[in-house]
Amino acid sequence: MTSHTDDTTDVLAATALTVSPETAQRVLAERFGLAATLEPLSGERDCNFRAATTDGQRYLLKFTHPAERQAVSDFQVRALMHLAEHDPALPVPRVLRDRDGDPAPPLRLDDGRVSHVRLSTFLPGTPLADRVASRCFQSRLGGWLARIDVALADFDHPVRELSMPWDLQRADDLLPQTDSLDDASRQRIRNLLQRFAEQLRPRLVALPRQPIHNDLNGHNVLFTPTADDALPEHPAAIIDFGDMLFAPRVVDLAVAAAYQIKDVSDPLAGALALVAGYHAHSALDDAECALLRGLIETRLAMAITVSTHRARRYPQNADYLLRNTAASRRALKHCLNLSAATFQHRLDEALDSTFNSPGTGA
Repeated sequence: MTSHTDDTTDVLAATALTVSPETAQRVLAERFGLAATLEPLSGERDCNFRAATTDGQRYLLKFTHPAERQAVSDFQVRALMHLAEHDPALPVPRVLRDRDGDPAPPLRLDDGRVSHVRLSTFLPGTPLADRVASRCFQSRLGGWLARIDVALADFDHPVRELSMPWDLQRADDLLPQTDSLDDASRQRIRNLLQRFAEQLRPRLVALPRQPIHNDLNGHNVLFTPTADDALPEHPAAIIDFGDMLFAPRVVDLAVAAAYQIKDVSDPLAGALALVAGYHAHSALDDAECALLRGLIETRLAMAITVSTHRARRYPQNADYLLRNTAASRRALKHCLNLSAATFQHRLDEALDSTFNSPGTGA
């Protein structure tokens, strides 16, 4: 297997981009003809602002990191435009073009580097984050993810053959980063990454590849809150397509499921409801089902490794980088304690189950 290119390594190793609010407001006015109040938002690499205009409209203004290849930024923008055309009811961001019709105009920063600017709709809702949602919520979310994958299945782009950050297909590239882990977990994580290389990747490469979201963690899922702050019942949107890449669609499902193993009373239930919702909208085949558990565990091992490694390198951004790590450790521990027979029985039950309107509505 080919390792990550130097460009990809540079993106993962880069410190977060900083753009002043004054520069952001100037770009918003000059390129998009908007005057707005800006609120900085956290991000791993890019610099993001929430923009609110006087007429009540809200937008996300993103300055991509200069280490990000322009082709990758173009891929993300074109994919969102493709989704808007092929499944316009999907609750995902819509990209706006600038005055010249460019959906991602370049901006030369003060230090001479070039960023690409994106303006998209800012969708209302509260990040799911560490909240445990209802089973119907998870089923509907799985249906939405399936709709994204179905809509993107015929979308192609030159980045297809480029290596990308957060690529589960290259999980064992992260083995050197496991040196950052504590002694108690280091060997377990190494074993999982090595197992992926030896047992899972040969089967994964036989599956067709397509564009996928690749990062459906709780911070990228919004829900509609209720007055009594009850269990989230209604997903509102899927956001942040910044980690998109070409991979088999089961990778998208495994990534999403990995982040929903968090209900203390039954950790696996949310993930299986999400899988069931996906399957109800776009049926999984036997090869995909056979890979699902191993890919979930691989993604959790990756999340723990990357977040810990980067937090040690960039302690000033540690809170953001480690926001999912404790949950990932708990989820991985639960997965590894499940017998193969138990997991298979629960997966079979989920695939045969029915939920209320899984993924059929917007």
